[in-house]
Amino acid sequence: MILLQTYFVRLGDNLWSFAGIVRTYYDGIANAQEMALIFDTPYEIVDKSIKVVKNVKGEVIFDNVTYIYKNNNNKVLDNFSLTISAGQKIAIVGSSGAGKTTFVRLLMRLFNLTSGKITIDGIDISKISQQNLREQIAFVPQDPVLFHRTLMENIRYGRRDATDEEVLNAAHLAHCDDFIDQLPFKYETYVGERGVKLSGGERQRVAIARAILKNAPILILDEATSSLDSHSEALIQDALIKLIKGKTTIVIAHRLSTIRQMDRIIVLEKGKIIEDGTHEELLNKKSGLYKKLWDLQAGGFKNRI
Repeated sequence: MILLQTYFVRLGDNLWSFAGIVRTYYDGIANAQEMALIFDTPYEIVDKSIKVVKNVKGEVIFDNVTYIYKNNNNKVLDNFSLTISAGQKIAIVGSSGAGKTTFVRLLMRLFNLTSGKITIDGIDISKISQQNLREQIAFVPQDPVLFHRTLMENIRYGRRDATDEEVLNAAHLAHCDDFIDQLPFKYETYVGERGVKLSGGERQRVAIARAILKNAPILILDEATSSLDSHSEALIQDALIKLIKGKTTIVIAHRLSTIRQMDRIIVLEKGKIIEDGTHEELLNKKSGLYKKLWDLQAGGFKNRI
């Protein structure tokens, strides 16, 4: 009886394990099918040629650019034209949905244009390989993406062939060493998935260190100080001053106090330029959108009391 009971118990365990194996097998088949669909999806952005550009000065021209989202036929940019001289520092402002983010994505060639063209130093970006194009652009996003690797590796992501000395210098210029030196493993500290072990200001400084290390002729800052405390913002502003020297700089900002020193401020509304000028010139327009936004931010709360 004991022998038979033992056999039945073992047989039940094996049958139960076999059911789990079958379930895991079918789960794997389902996941593999989804992965195969993703791998079989053709790339939307395809290089037409392998043209390589070097020694880029940074002149950017949007020539009658129109972009319409395919999924909802929403026209974001409509016959949009803009010339940015090499080394010029401009800011792009406007209400949500005005086309600011689309402007940046088109410049980085994340989307194909509906019509028109974008050139860098007179060369159509559609004729430049994507890798070569993005080597000419340093991008500091609002929410930097960090990998679950060490701080040294995350900063070196800006330029893979950089030496340790170059990484340390970039970290110093971005004020990263202020918090890295306080960590037990210094630059060998793992930051966690998406950098969860770092604060928002620390992640921003790592992103700026990447941009400094990359040293690309075109720099894009997408709300780089939007959600930071005053101390972190002051450190990052100091790092940005060092970063933008001699580069064509495009700043997307809702906090207007951070863009007062830009060479030009472009105000977008429904995919079109409605104002273009310096901070002082735009404030002199009594009914301009920029002045309205400035008044709301500078004295809006006081006026409501």
